[in-house]
Amino acid sequence: MKDAEKHLENDIAINEEKSSHHLRDRIRRRNKRTVQIVTFVVILALLIGLTVASIPIIKELRTPEGMDKLKQTLESKYTGVESMLIFTLIQALQVIIAVIPPVQIVGGVLYGWFVGCLLSFAGTVLGTLAIFLMVNRFGRPLVEAVIDEKLLGKYKFLQDEKELIRVLVVLYLIPGIPKDVISYIVPLTKVKRRDFFMYVMPCRLPAILMSTALGSNAMNGNFKIVIALISTAMVLGILGFFFKDIAVEKLNKRREKKRSEK
Repeated sequence: MKDAEKHLENDIAINEEKSSHHLRDRIRRRNKRTVQIVTFVVILALLIGLTVASIPIIKELRTPEGMDKLKQTLESKYTGVESMLIFTLIQALQVIIAVIPPVQIVGGVLYGWFVGCLLSFAGTVLGTLAIFLMVNRFGRPLVEAVIDEKLLGKYKFLQDEKELIRVLVVLYLIPGIPKDVISYIVPLTKVKRRDFFMYVMPCRLPAILMSTALGSNAMNGNFKIVIALISTAMVLGILGFFFKDIAVEKLNKRREKKRSEK
């Protein structure tokens, strides 16, 4: 009789656990679908707006006179505080919605390498801060809705890494590492927000500076520098492609080793 009661209790516990798991999975899928719909609507609106706005520009680019006129328009119209604020907000949105193409090169074209770099970095910090606030508010369901499950598994070592700031500094300096993806995972860890923004965020400056310098020199016709920057970016990209997975794999192995030793 007692054995039967134990079996019944075990069956009830197992069924409750399965129901709880199914419920969590259903909620996760619903949250992911909601985020995907909102993201699609935002991206669609941006694409429509950019398409409409670019039609006059495309017409201007068909002639040399149009090119000169466009350059004068960019230099005169897009140097005010309002345009800088809009650009910074677009850069912040690019961090939050990672599928939007990087806009740092445009910053270099419009404002020069130095101001473009400052505005791009400010937008990157603003976007990352917004991610921290959203994840702190909505927790892991938001991260699971935005980030693919395979990527979450790939960077699971971040969850219990004691020397997380050092690890993040290394990761953020490696080309090809999805920094915006990691920005969604970090708020789930025990890392202090102040330490992250003080020590890790500056590691994004080299890539931003290279992009704005590329845009600025392309606008000014310094094609030798442009070729040099593109060549450097390609070399760094190739190195990052080969070494980023090796670095992540080593960090995951170290995590498993530490767990097995406990």
